[in-house]
Amino acid sequence: MKRLIPLFLALLLLTGCHIIPEKPRSEPLVFGIFEPTTGLYGETGRETLRGAELAREIRPMALGKKIDLKLYNTKSQSFEAANGVSYLSGRGAVGLIGTFGSDSMQMAGPVIDAAKIPTVTGSTSPKLKDNYWITQISVSDDEQARAMARFADETLHLKDIAVMIDAETLYGSELAYSFERNLPDYVNVYKVFYHTGESRFHNEIQRLQKLPVDSVYCPGNSAASAYLIRAIRAQYPDIPIMGGDRWENPSFKSIGEDAVEGVYFTAHYARYETFNIASDTFLSLYREKYGEEPTSYAAIGYDAYNLLYDSVVKSGKDDPAAMAQYLRKQESFDGALGIKKRFSTRSVPILQQQGRRGNYVTTVEVSR
Repeated sequence: MKRLIPLFLALLLLTGCHIIPEKPRSEPLVFGIFEPTTGLYGETGRETLRGAELAREIRPMALGKKIDLKLYNTKSQSFEAANGVSYLSGRGAVGLIGTFGSDSMQMAGPVIDAAKIPTVTGSTSPKLKDNYWITQISVSDDEQARAMARFADETLHLKDIAVMIDAETLYGSELAYSFERNLPDYVNVYKVFYHTGESRFHNEIQRLQKLPVDSVYCPGNSAASAYLIRAIRAQYPDIPIMGGDRWENPSFKSIGEDAVEGVYFTAHYARYETFNIASDTFLSLYREKYGEEPTSYAAIGYDAYNLLYDSVVKSGKDDPAAMAQYLRKQESFDGALGIKKRFSTRSVPILQQQGRRGNYVTTVEVSR
């Protein structure tokens, strides 16, 4: 009986689609996905791929055609995202699931424009929002930073915050500067810069010790942040430490070990505070298939596939231009990430690291 419940919920997602399987009539539809499945960020790309593959199991055909997912592994190299778009569009992909990396999507953007291929991405960079061919479904860097700024002020009541900025990545710097801009005037901010690749952070900690801080906001990639927090905790065992969505990756805990216990970070998806039937369905199906809890990145892959699928079925054609037009007109989407309204407010989950996973703390509403 337990096995039937997730399958029943999955069928609820198929409104407007054929429930009885069809036989393929022609060449398959290709949805391309360019994500890192190896290298420094491979764990995130593998989770996105898992989510997309799970969605395809539920909705494997559109317009009488089988849907193929074709992967281009960007190997955690930003420049490979542009190569991935070129490769996949050249092999017949009618739509793409784009990588999460802000730097990577910046490089991919011009190629996406040239190829005129609709791309649904988990990238959080606010610089992508005006690109006609790119649809973002995750919580943006600006939205994450504004939510954490409110949480730091209204819930944690912090007054002297050190903002530690990764000087080498667009992702970390966008979060850091937006966080600073959205704090009230009575909160003091002290900026300290660091560089990805460092593991001891001797100079940065010396700088921090000269400041009258009661907390640290240090958004960055999972590995770099974990090493940084270990260095911070050696001198400041009890102060609140805050960050962004990359901390949800398993390597954050495996590298940071006990030092990262209790830190706060923003995310896109809250496993234990599901928003709707689609969220519940995704959680049940993921647990059944993989035997563990999903991350936000799996939810992003799942929703990205379903959005591309809807753009084919509801536009009635597998034409990239028609698909893009459908995606641009969508004001809301009821998916695993929750009910997303493009032009109104955004619900940003705040998680706290407890054991292997981040546990839900609260949701902060921010305007769009």
